[in-house]
Formats: sequence, C-alpha cells, structure tokens
Amino acid sequence: MHRKVLAAVGAIAVALPVANAAAAVKKKVATVTKTVTGPQMIADRWGYVEVALTVKKTTTTVGTHKTVKRKITNVTVPVYPNHTDRSVFINQQAIPLLTHEVLTTTQFNPNIELVGGATATSYAFQESLQKAILLAKKI
Repeated sequence: MHRKVLAAVGAIAVALPVANAAAAVKKKVATVTKTVTGPQMIADRWGYVEVALTVKKTTTTVGTHKTVKRKITNVTVPVYPNHTDRSVFINQQAIPLLTHEVLTTTQFNPNIELVGGATATSYAFQESLQKAILLAKKI
C-alpha cells in the first residue's frame, strides 16, 4: 500500500512541472486580410482580363513555432472583355463559374477547369490568377 501511494505521489510530482510548462506557453494569433491583383492578361482579340484576390493570412505562434496559413476568401474580376453584347453575355456566364472554381478548388492552385465557349477569357483569367497567386504568397 505504501509503495502505491509513493508511486502516485511521484507521478503527480512529475506531471505538475509539465502541466505548468504547457500552461506557460501562450498561443498568439494574428490575422491580416489583403487584396492582390494580377496583371491584365490579353484574351485574344476580345480584350483584357484582370483577377483580384482577397487573401486572409493567419499567423499562429506557439512558443517559438510559427504557422502561417493563407486562404482565398474572395475573387473579383474588375477588367474583362465587354466591348460587344456577345462578349458581355459570354462573360456574365463564364466569370461566375471561373471565380467559383477558384474558391472551391485546392487553395493557391491556378489549375482550374476552363469554361467552354469562353476559351480566350478562361485562359486569360487563368494567367492573371496565376500571377495574383504568386503575389498573394508574398503577403
């Protein structure tokens, strides 16, 4: 019986410093949201496409260990071909599909599904997206 009590007291004595050390380490979280814009890329003879990404960067620091996570929270296309009624119609269909594709695929991956019937816009969107992602990784 005496040995069991000593073993229990010894286990508690060993566990207390570990618990106190774990309580002493504080977790610090910093969040920054920024918008980065890719360059205007040419969509064949139809015009230019420009992609802007809103990126949320979360930095978590525990002791000396730092973890950085980035997430694309919004995609906008401020510049797109709209010089004819047909271009406007095509891009009103294609741009929401392309932006949805960016938000639902693996983050920071420019390899998205292209939209049929809007091939030139899709390729220009993808090129501008790739450049915007490279800028976002530098935040």
